[in-house]
Amino acid sequence: MTEQRRKTPRVATQGPCAIRDPDGTEHAFELVDLSVCGARLRCEVPSGAMTRIHVAMALPGERVGQEEDVRLETAGVIVWSHRLEENVHDIGVFFPELSDEGAALLQAYVLSAV
Repeated sequence: MTEQRRKTPRVATQGPCAIRDPDGTEHAFELVDLSVCGARLRCEVPSGAMTRIHVAMALPGERVGQEEDVRLETAGVIVWSHRLEENVHDIGVFFPELSDEGAALLQAYVLSAV
């Protein structure tokens, strides 16, 4: 687990993720870490802070108490973006409208790593 300065635990993870910009353009991202409140994603293009997006990811079934992998989709807001190197950017995404079901899935995912 990464060093915590947040209200909720954040765990390192890997896997594909997709976001859709307000104009409908979809971009592939790599999950870096995940919590009940948000995620850190890695991508090739920069993104502006306070941009509203739609996030879609697959959570492994065995980590969330399901027999099969679960697709989770929710609204997100980019709260920060940092350039790591040329064509590599990390963005922090907050999930302001996460459903109770989505929160339960993310909680199970985080707790399975602790």
